[in-house]
Order: sequence, then C-alpha cells, then structure tokens
Amino acid sequence: MEMELLFKKVYTVAFRLTGKEEIAERISISAITKTYKELNEEFKATENIFQVIVLELVKVFLNKPMTYGDDNLKGIQKSLLKLKPINRVIIIWKDVLGYKLLDNMPIANYSYEEMRKALNIGRKELYDYYKLENSVEMQKDAD
Repeated sequence: MEMELLFKKVYTVAFRLTGKEEIAERISISAITKTYKELNEEFKATENIFQVIVLELVKVFLNKPMTYGDDNLKGIQKSLLKLKPINRVIIIWKDVLGYKLLDNMPIANYSYEEMRKALNIGRKELYDYYKLENSVEMQKDAD
C-alpha cells in the first residue's frame, strides 16, 4: 500500500466517524502523527500500520465524544452519525473495516459480550434511522 492511499483510507474512516471534513482531517493527522512518532523508522504503509492508525483514530474520537452531525449528509452516513459514538465505532470497526471485535479493539472497560451487544444495538438503530430517513425522503418526493 502506498502512503497516499494509506492517508486517504485513514481520512475516510475519520470522515465516517465524524461527518465533518475539518474534524476528520484534524483527527486523521493526529492519529497518523502519533503512530509515526511511536513507530519512528518502522513506519511503512501496510495493512498492519493502517490498523494501528485506525486504533489511534478511534481513541482520539472516543476521547472527544462530540456530536458531529451534518444536515447536508444523506442516507447511511446521516443515519450512522445519529448513533452513539461507541455504537458508531464498533459498526465501522466490524462492518465497514471488516475487523473482528477482538482484533485489538481500543475500547476500555467493554467485555466482548458488551461489544457484541453494542454492535447489535447499533445495527438495529442504523437500520431504523435509515428506514425512517428513506421514508421521509420518499414522502417529500411524493408531495
């Protein structure tokens, strides 16, 4: 993986978490910089480095659990931003990035069972929000 692709992938994850370009850029840079400083000369664009950076990105995001919603977003992104930060992180970690819940999930004080429960709750809420959003959009189109 080349460095530019690595940066784009990290930014994409950050944007999915935040829904705001400026905030996604800021936390991406923060996570990449911290990871680079910790690994120093061993920093190469690999899938393992990507996972380490995403772990740091998640830590940054969860340490500042603000609401990042944007009224201009549509569909799944808008529905995803309605979820609690912990549910959003777990869904992105598992369903978007394809990692296992036990793959170094950076959530302190959560057991595997609690993460599974948060994942299931998040998935249901995401489905419900998305279904509601689509029904509102279809009603607007019908009017």
